[in-house]
Amino acid sequence: MKRLLPALLLAAVCLSAAFLAVSCKSAPPVSTEGLSAAEIFQRAQDAAEKGDSKAAIRYYEAYRQMRPDDVERGAWASYEIAFLYYKEKDRAKALALVDELLAQYAAGPAELPPAPRILAEKLKARIQAENPPPAPPKS
Repeated sequence: MKRLLPALLLAAVCLSAAFLAVSCKSAPPVSTEGLSAAEIFQRAQDAAEKGDSKAAIRYYEAYRQMRPDDVERGAWASYEIAFLYYKEKDRAKALALVDELLAQYAAGPAELPPAPRILAEKLKARIQAENPPPAPPKS
């Protein structure tokens, strides 16, 4: 029994290392070939509803790269990506993306839809309320 225990521990460590190596692989790209903008957004929405935020983000990012000239859907995709990072508890990334989106609105074209800006402002306020800045040091 004493000889069996080290062998079992070694096997458990090896299996854990193998599982970790497989689970740390980067996610495969999503295929958007032949899909319309509406279909890409639907796939992103479906992935998000299934709890697969990473796939949803990849769909939105693929759309933004594929159609950088579509400012309306691009604004929606940017907001959705920020919100997905927020849901995944990556507040810093979500806040940075919200700030980028709001900067686009500050300097951007008039045809940007108002709803993503409004939602981004609300998300920014929520993130800041959850993570208030540290108090300045007392002198």
